[in-house]
Amino acid sequence: MTRGTIAALRVLLGLILLGGLLAQLWFFPTLAAQLAHTYPELDWLRWPMLTIALLVVLGAQVALVAVWRLLSMVESDSIFAASAFRWVDVIIAAAIIDAVLMLGSWALLSFGANANPPGLMLGQLALVVCGVAFALLMVVMKGLLRKASNLTEELSVVI
Repeated sequence: MTRGTIAALRVLLGLILLGGLLAQLWFFPTLAAQLAHTYPELDWLRWPMLTIALLVVLGAQVALVAVWRLLSMVESDSIFAASAFRWVDVIIAAAIIDAVLMLGSWALLSFGANANPPGLMLGQLALVVCGVAFALLMVVMKGLLRKASNLTEELSVVI
């Protein structure tokens, strides 16, 4: 991976992190307030749903920071170190936590409030499936990283 690719990816990760921060500080609180005003009978959902939304974005931000750290390890040629596995574990945990939070929001809106329109319900379930699929993909990638690390160790002994 070239330095230019890593730099471009870091710029994009920074923009995504900034967008997530903007969503946490302005967009979701504003949206929650507007929805509570528009649907006063569901006002009690404002804070639980806002909390879930903020935590989901936080989980994505944690995963992005872990990706940033892994990029630094690639850049310094230390990606095959044991500490890389911890960062991959952080990404897996963030994906699972976000999937569980989305499942919780689906359950709260579907059964707690009986206010989950089909489009939103399908979107939430799609995010749950995507989150679980991403976590499983990262488990596979961790296995590949482990195999590559073992091969690197074997080659260093031979050389």
